[in-house]
Amino acid sequence: MTTHPRTEVGAGEALHVRRKTTRFGPSALILAALLAACGGGSAGSATIAPSAPAASGAAAAQPASASSSPATQAIASSKPAAAPTSGGAASAAAGSDWQATWDRTLAAAKQEGKVAVEVNPPIDVYRPLYDAFQKKYGITVDLIAFSGSADLVPRLKAERDAGQYNWDVIVHAPITLFAGAKPLGALDPLRPALILPEALDDSKWFKGFEAGWYDSGKSLAYSFVGYLFFNTYVNRQVVSPAQFSKIDQLWDPQWKGKIAIQDPRVPSAGSAGTATWLAAKGEDKLRAFFRDQQPVLTQDKRQLAEWVVRGQYPIGVGLSESQMSQFKSSGLPVDSVQAIDDGDRAAADYSSGSGAVGLFNRAPHPNAARVLINWLLTAEAQKIYSELSGFNSRRLDVPVVSASQRADPAKDYINVENEDGAATYQRAIAIGKELLK
Repeated sequence: MTTHPRTEVGAGEALHVRRKTTRFGPSALILAALLAACGGGSAGSATIAPSAPAASGAAAAQPASASSSPATQAIASSKPAAAPTSGGAASAAAGSDWQATWDRTLAAAKQEGKVAVEVNPPIDVYRPLYDAFQKKYGITVDLIAFSGSADLVPRLKAERDAGQYNWDVIVHAPITLFAGAKPLGALDPLRPALILPEALDDSKWFKGFEAGWYDSGKSLAYSFVGYLFFNTYVNRQVVSPAQFSKIDQLWDPQWKGKIAIQDPRVPSAGSAGTATWLAAKGEDKLRAFFRDQQPVLTQDKRQLAEWVVRGQYPIGVGLSESQMSQFKSSGLPVDSVQAIDDGDRAAADYSSGSGAVGLFNRAPHPNAARVLINWLLTAEAQKIYSELSGFNSRRLDVPVVSASQRADPAKDYINVENEDGAATYQRAIAIGKELLK
C-alpha cells in the first residue's frame, strides 16, 4: 500500500514526512494565530546536538555574526543574484560573475563555521542530509525540530522580542513559513540568496523554477518537493472494488457510519482531504458528507489506522503512514488497505509535504545560510532528501522515489497548501466545526 501521512498541528497545515524504508508520519503545521491547533509548547519541539564537525579547520572555527565578521559583512553586502524566470535566464544565474560571488560567500560561510536550521520532525530522518552538507563544506549544522506553528511561533516571537536571532534557515511545510514566520516579519526574500546556476535552472524543475513559490508574493517560501496525496483508503478485505472504487461513492448511503476520518475540525490529514473535496465538489457536497454520512472522528492516528486495518470502519480518510508501517512490521495485513485513485480531482491534492525552504532575516550566519540553501536545491542534495524522506523532489534530474504519487505535469491538481489555497483549507475546517459536534 502507498499512504502518505498528515497529522494535525496548526491551522491550515497538513504536511507529511515519510521515510523510504522505515516511514515516519510527518507533522502538519499551521499558524496558531489562525486557528487553535492541537498541541504546542516545548512538547512539540526537540533539539539535537550538532554532529561532530568535519575534519576541517573551517568547520572548527568559532561562529561569526554578520556584525562582527568583516568577511561576513563583505559577503552579505555583495550584490545578490536575481532568480531567473526562464530556462535561458537560468544559465546566467547570479550574473556572469556567479562563480566569484559563490567563492566569496563560501569563504565567509566557512569563517562563520556553522548554520542553524529549524526543521520538521523527526530529526533522525533528516540528519544524514545535513551531515552530507557538513562533510562537503566543513560547516557544522545545528538542528531544532518544531512540529508546527503552534509551538514554533511562540518561541520565535519570544526570542525576537528579546532581541535574540538564533536561526538562519527554516526547512518545513510551506504554511509554516507563510502563515507562521511571515506574519512575524521573520523572513528575508529568498531570491537574492540564490547563486548557483544549477539551483536556478528552470529546465530542471517540475513546471519550471517559478512553480515552486508557495507564498503569494513568490519570494519567501520555496518548495522543492511535489507529490500526490491520496486522501481516502479502503480495506479491500471488507469492501471490494465492485462496491467502492470511485471517490463519489463516499456519498453513497450504504457507507453511512462506516467511514472514519482524522478529525477534520482541526488541521489534520482529514481536513486536508475535506479541503480538497471542497475545492473539487463545492460546499454543498462537503456539507452533505458531514451531515448524511456521519463519519466517525478521531485525533488518534493509531486508532484511525487500526479501525481501517481491522475493518471496524473499512473506509478511512487521512491515514497516517507511520502507523501503517508500524502495523506492517507487526505482521498485520495492511496491504489490503488501498487508496482510491480514480482520476477524480477530489481524490488527491498536490502536496509539498515538509519540503520548503526559507531564510530568516537577521540570521547569525548569513553566508552559511546562503550556501546551505543553494546546495539544498541542487540535484545532489535533492537525491539525498528524497531517499531519506520518501518525498518526490520537484527536480526532474532526481529519481522518483514514489511512482504511485508522481505528479503529471500535464494535469492541473488541487493545491490547498499554498498561500492562495489557505482560505479553502480554513473554510473546510470551519464547516467541519459547524456540522460535527
